[in-house]
Amino acid sequence: MKALLTLFIFILWIGCGQKQVALHTEAFVADTHNDVLLRSLTGRDILTDLPESHSDLPKFKKGGMDLQIFSIWVSPYEYDGNQSFNRANEMISHLEDLCARVPDQWAIPFTYEDIIQNEENQILSCMIGVEGGHAIENDLGKLDSLYRRGMRYLGLTWNNSTDWATSAKDETQNEDSLAFIGLTDFGKQVVKRCNELGVMVDVSHAGEQTFWDALAVTSKPIIASHSSVDKLCPHFRNLNDEQLRGIQDNGGVVFVNFYPGYIDSTYEQKASIVKESFKAKSDSLAKLYDPDGDAFWYKENEIRQEALQEIVPDINRVVDHIDYIAKLIGVEHVGIGADWDGVGILPTGIETIAKMPHLTEKLLERGYSENDVRKILGDNFKRVFREVVK
Repeated sequence: MKALLTLFIFILWIGCGQKQVALHTEAFVADTHNDVLLRSLTGRDILTDLPESHSDLPKFKKGGMDLQIFSIWVSPYEYDGNQSFNRANEMISHLEDLCARVPDQWAIPFTYEDIIQNEENQILSCMIGVEGGHAIENDLGKLDSLYRRGMRYLGLTWNNSTDWATSAKDETQNEDSLAFIGLTDFGKQVVKRCNELGVMVDVSHAGEQTFWDALAVTSKPIIASHSSVDKLCPHFRNLNDEQLRGIQDNGGVVFVNFYPGYIDSTYEQKASIVKESFKAKSDSLAKLYDPDGDAFWYKENEIRQEALQEIVPDINRVVDHIDYIAKLIGVEHVGIGADWDGVGILPTGIETIAKMPHLTEKLLERGYSENDVRKILGDNFKRVFREVVK
């Protein structure tokens, strides 16, 4: 394995150039959203090199990663309201077990000092982020419990709204059926409690009114853990210019999502045609697997992968979104939240996390200084984490 890693780095050294590889290797590299735990929970060993995964232990190493936030996402379709908290704890326990298998390579950080120590010891900081406030089951005590287990960001919503916060999807597509819009009084208590504990408030997936309500309540910088730019690719999952400026004023950071549908305004229409051509095969899979389950999602992506690869944008579109945010609100407010293993496909040139050094190469080609590249790759995350987490 060590010989293969050395060979891979040498190839990158030649392909990307000595300057780019040296900078990427020296920089602190962080990503704020990864769903690979769900793949692991299906029985796949993410401590080995998996051909189908965007990320796993060998790919993290090849990508030069120092910190990865693992998403604790509980499907609202598979787990009802009073099962969400237990499922979230099950996922955290699974991450703990993975770290226990390779304690010299992976560890869960609780503090800023843990991150620094892990970096010095070449240990991947495996941070916990909970995606969707339904995991706390309307109970601040359960929020506290997840914090004690290592949760360091809480996404206020996923696509589903909670009893106290409306999602971007619902505010956009189901506004007329909503009982309220934004944060309720309890929702505001959640934000305040996150501030008190030292949990970053994540507004990716949150509705626009929820976003502004959270911004009005918080006393700490917020993050968007995996969102891109609405001006470049209109989508309810992306942030408009007013929201971006709001994050700037708040001192927060937007971590750019790599999913083609969020960075390329032409992708979804092209992808719908491809997906329709595979409808018969998808219908057959639905007879074998639960259509709401992870196994079905993985199998469906597998059969469409080659066809979708023909229509995805390339890595330059990712850089376009980073560049837009940097120019609009400052390079101090942008980072990486690719959504590894949480989306079916990624742009060419950055198909897996192992290819992260190519992003450094592209940023340098765009004229970013080495100091600014370091900020984008991970120093901006370090700054916001240190300001929020006690």
